[in-house]
Amino acid sequence: MTTACKYANSEIFEHSKLTSMYDKNGTTNNDVTRVTNLQKKRKSARFLISAAMLVMTMIFATAFFKNNTNNNNEEMPQQQEQKRRLSEEEEVGPITAALHKAQGEGEDSFKVLFLITTLSEYDTGTRGTTANSDRLARVLLPILTSGVSSMVDRGWQVDVYLVLGYKELKPERRQMIVDALPDGVGLEVWEDAMPLYYKRKRLDQREPEKDQVLELASHGLSRQHRYVVKDKLYEYDFFACFEDDMRVTSDHMMNFLEMSSQIESLIHTAEKNQDEKAHVKNESTRDGSTRETPSDNAPVGNDVVDDPLTIQALKRVIPGFLRVEALDDRFESHQLRNGVLDEFTFKEKVPAHPEYGSSSASNWIDPNVCCAEDEPGRGNMKPNPVSNDIILWETNIGAAGVRKYPEPLGWMGAMPVQDIADVGSFWSGYGNIFGDALKSRPRRVDQTLGQQAGFMATRSQILFFDEICPGGFLPPYEDDQQWKGDSLQRHAVEFWSGGFQLFGQCLLNRVLSLDPKRFERQLLYHTANNKQRTKGKKLFVRANDFLGQLHTVKERAEKSIGVE
Repeated sequence: MTTACKYANSEIFEHSKLTSMYDKNGTTNNDVTRVTNLQKKRKSARFLISAAMLVMTMIFATAFFKNNTNNNNEEMPQQQEQKRRLSEEEEVGPITAALHKAQGEGEDSFKVLFLITTLSEYDTGTRGTTANSDRLARVLLPILTSGVSSMVDRGWQVDVYLVLGYKELKPERRQMIVDALPDGVGLEVWEDAMPLYYKRKRLDQREPEKDQVLELASHGLSRQHRYVVKDKLYEYDFFACFEDDMRVTSDHMMNFLEMSSQIESLIHTAEKNQDEKAHVKNESTRDGSTRETPSDNAPVGNDVVDDPLTIQALKRVIPGFLRVEALDDRFESHQLRNGVLDEFTFKEKVPAHPEYGSSSASNWIDPNVCCAEDEPGRGNMKPNPVSNDIILWETNIGAAGVRKYPEPLGWMGAMPVQDIADVGSFWSGYGNIFGDALKSRPRRVDQTLGQQAGFMATRSQILFFDEICPGGFLPPYEDDQQWKGDSLQRHAVEFWSGGFQLFGQCLLNRVLSLDPKRFERQLLYHTANNKQRTKGKKLFVRANDFLGQLHTVKERAEKSIGVE
């Protein structure tokens, strides 16, 4: 208590004593004088109380202001950065904002969650593998460490999440992974992640029969990463979810972000245009009566070259990937020896463009982007592959098309897509090029669909997937109309981890750049490197030749609109 308060309290106490001395008939002059003097003292006391309270208020206010100012000064950079990010997302879009973050702009690190699903710790000997070979050490670990290292080298904050189809990852095996990863990389492991289900005996079955028991749904392991993505969705900027033998690096991610950002910019352009479409420069004009009528459920014909794109069409365009292997012909009995690759599918009908392809070194892809490996080679990876060693097998030119997109995208290859989802492209077979060999455009044909063994996406892209995919992209998968009582019943591994859901039911259109420097960043190395020994030899084509065929189709597309 202050001195002023002590004084004021004593005066009040004194006043109570004096007034008690009055009688009910009045007071003497002396009494009046004493009361008047007391009133003066009371006024003085009140003044002192007010003054004291004012001083206290000023002291507290000053202290609060200083403290609050300090806090504000400490919070201002963080608040400004948050406002800047929100403003940037509104101005350029969330994908472009993520790209800028990945490029090192701003104070916050770009956060990546790298999810890998692996069925077995040791190979079983099936599908071209060696029984009891250490799959974790020979297949998964090399590509995990090289991929994550490429991300960390860019300054990204990376965490790894392993979804295991086996019971337990022993402490010493876990430590082996931790020791191999760069410093600062987090590791989480979901052991024994294999789901259980009642295997359906009839299409209309909804409940298990009395004699049924729960079974392991090995095909459903590939679905489990979706639960992790949903749980971690707001903790990371970017998600890469792949099978355990796919080599994914920061080059793939940056190219995906750059192309996705370019698509996003075209959407913004279309939104500003009066017709709400994005247009190429010097757009061709063709008589509508001469345009091809779709032969299936596609909304457009197979003669689309440079037509304007609607906002909704652009939202369904996404950069795609192709799985590749490095030709390892060190084996004497290799089926792709002796010029087999020189006779690729539809070579006569659609030859590789003379400025591209395996015979023209001027525009070859760089094999080190997808498939670099030093001597002596880890696991099944071939050391020091050259450009023409890079081969693919899961699509061919007969299932592909090309289209000219507005800048900055430019010319793109069109990968197979569900007919009702097709935003339009110039099909390689337009004009009956293939004759009886291929009369209609392949849509969801397994051997040409282009399985990519995973997907990558920003948070905003995943939210969009969840919005447009029937039954949802993320769990809980409770839509009975879509999932028929159990999402594990109808769909195989490729649906969940291969991306088939995205470019099938979700109706997304995948595109491949015709620029070799971007195209090479859309090739993912299947490091098990076993398809070249287990698949039919006629399926294989060099990546250079496939790109060369796409350029031949591009040249034909240009001629169709009068460009020489």
